[in-house]
Amino acid sequence: MSQKLYLHPVTERIWHWIHAVLILLLILSGIQIHWPDSFGIFGSFANAISLHNWFGLLLVADFVLWLLYNLISKRISHYILRKEDLYPGMIVQAKFYAYDIFKNRPHPYAPSENNKFNPLQKMAYFQFMIFMMPLLLISGILYLYPSCFSSFVSFVGGLKVVAIFHYIMAVLFTAFFVAHIYLATTGHTIFADFISMITGYAEKEEH
Repeated sequence: MSQKLYLHPVTERIWHWIHAVLILLLILSGIQIHWPDSFGIFGSFANAISLHNWFGLLLVADFVLWLLYNLISKRISHYILRKEDLYPGMIVQAKFYAYDIFKNRPHPYAPSENNKFNPLQKMAYFQFMIFMMPLLLISGILYLYPSCFSSFVSFVGGLKVVAIFHYIMAVLFTAFFVAHIYLATTGHTIFADFISMITGYAEKEEH
């Protein structure tokens, strides 16, 4: 027997897929910018740069809307770790990903309408969305408009430092993007979490 839970409102689902597409396009255009001779999906090198800049600006707007929505609706609480999430939550969830999942054991934390992420998801999403995403976007804006922020660019060590920092953040987000897709397959079925992000509903399995 299973029970349907409405976990993802339509606003969040629309944002999620826009965000995912923009991140993917930024990764692909970034790869072409760094390896133009081996990867030419967007045509010319200049075209890849132009598209990368536009994708980045759209991501800035997308992130601001996400932050405002979650703060105003108070759904930011889904990303906040609780005391029990720190201990024993993280240890229990880490054990599930490292061992229990391969024994086909049930998830230790079932999502609910008031608490839809497990402890490690909360930690990862909070870290990447609240701290690292702003750093990625700010470094991209500094690199795109260095003359507008010349004093700050000089303060942090110059445009080369900004470029290196932006590249490091991009690599981290690429790794997170891949890990996120993999972990999305660890639901009670491989496609359950993908379907949930399309329909908004998830099945709460009874064990």
